[in-house]
Amino acid sequence: RARGPPAPAATPQEDDEDDFVVAAGSGRISSSGTAVRGHDGTRFMAELRAGDAVVITHPTTLTEETRIVKMVLSDVSIAISSAFSSDLVSTTAFRYVAAPRVEQSAADKERDAAQRRVLREDGAVGDYAGGGGTTLVYRTRKKGAVGGSNGWKIVTEKLAEPKTRTELLEMRSKYKSDRHCG
Repeated sequence: RARGPPAPAATPQEDDEDDFVVAAGSGRISSSGTAVRGHDGTRFMAELRAGDAVVITHPTTLTEETRIVKMVLSDVSIAISSAFSSDLVSTTAFRYVAAPRVEQSAADKERDAAQRRVLREDGAVGDYAGGGGTTLVYRTRKKGAVGGSNGWKIVTEKLAEPKTRTELLEMRSKYKSDRHCG
């Protein structure tokens, strides 16, 4: 039996915020776990942001799978929320759905950037992890100690005002025992 002409593609209405547009992604992708690699001209930096969805028709199962983008690392590398049902060994075409974008004021953008910097610095590990730039940590030689790792004392000072990582490193490098920092 003959079929009629294909139905026109749905176009989102401007006032309906629940409509999502699926767009074809540039190039093709392969994956290994949650790491996705771009091939043949992918433009992840221009097309995707964290929170967007990547949609594929899996070449093995022929089922549609959707994963959320966690990080866009470059035009050829992204990280997704969870692995596809099996790794994409051969390159596969993909589509994407942009997450709703929320417009921010310049003040909100600056505040968010400052929070991200503090979180990134607080994520440091070890003896020299910061407290948002308000803690100086350095080491000094214990009195009467001769060599060995037990001859050092870790000193932590609270600062009156926040400092950048560079400022903290410069302050720390002034101590003889930490001069290798500078």
